[in-house]
Amino acid sequence: MKINKLFIVAACAGTLFASCGQTAADRQRQYANASLADGDAFGMIKFVGENGNYLVNLADVAAKQSASAEVKNVAAKIKEAYATVLPELDNLAKELHVGDAQRGVPAFQLPASIGSDSTAAFNDKAFLALVVEKQGEINTRLSHEELNTNKDVIHFSEESLKKVEEIYKLAGGKVEEHHH
Repeated sequence: MKINKLFIVAACAGTLFASCGQTAADRQRQYANASLADGDAFGMIKFVGENGNYLVNLADVAAKQSASAEVKNVAAKIKEAYATVLPELDNLAKELHVGDAQRGVPAFQLPASIGSDSTAAFNDKAFLALVVEKQGEINTRLSHEELNTNKDVIHFSEESLKKVEEIYKLAGGKVEEHHH
């Protein structure tokens, strides 16, 4: 009799625990719209999404309006690199339940220092300086994520940094060499 009761209790407990397969993370996402990304990764995804799109739009304008071969080369490299980085970023954002990496991105406006109307000449130096500034910030964000605890974020940041570092150098950014 005792063995039968123990068997029934064990079967009920096993069924109960098997039906509770939903993890706390799943419940958080379902009821609180929570993300699987930590604060740093969340900020990086939003920052790289916004500034990467800005650089692509800026490169489109530079490719059309500039006569400089150097500027056209930098613009082509921006388009080439971010053609793979931005879709990978969107996939990472979906995987980590961050939401759309592009949500909240302001409409593109060309800075007046570069030449905002069709009658003004395109300012190649201002374009390159802006690319160095924006790309330097993106590189910094990506390099900080190499210390993240999420392996997908680490992989994305390492691979993306390899693709976009050259943009910074081509635009005239100075890279500090660290020797170990």
